[in-house]
Amino acid sequence: MSGMRELSLSELNTVSGGCCYHPQYSCGGASQTSLSGMIGAYAGYLAGMYNVGADYFNHASCSTIASAWQNVGNDMKIGYSMGASMSVSGALNLLQQTISSIGSAVTVNKCGWVTSENLIAFPVSPGNSLLG
Repeated sequence: MSGMRELSLSELNTVSGGCCYHPQYSCGGASQTSLSGMIGAYAGYLAGMYNVGADYFNHASCSTIASAWQNVGNDMKIGYSMGASMSVSGALNLLQQTISSIGSAVTVNKCGWVTSENLIAFPVSPGNSLLG
């Protein structure tokens, strides 16, 4: 059995969909990775992973679930791009809207059991957070 090793930066970028954060400080200061972009990427990650779980919950086909897994990286890229063009406060608002959308998409019965999970759209638009 082989031991575990650290991934290289190129491997990290590959598995993260290109959203890998790796600060490289030189004489010029910190890297240009934006905090608001990282918050946006996290919002995309949450939305994408929720949709993967919802597909499993709803017994979706293998191809639908595979597509949902691929969409996680796409949602992260979209979130990063959106967040990078916002203030940190704006990116936190995007994250909060995403969390709220996930909460609204889940139905729980009086015993606390999840009875339904609807897919959510990302990015979240205020009047249309559920895909149905």
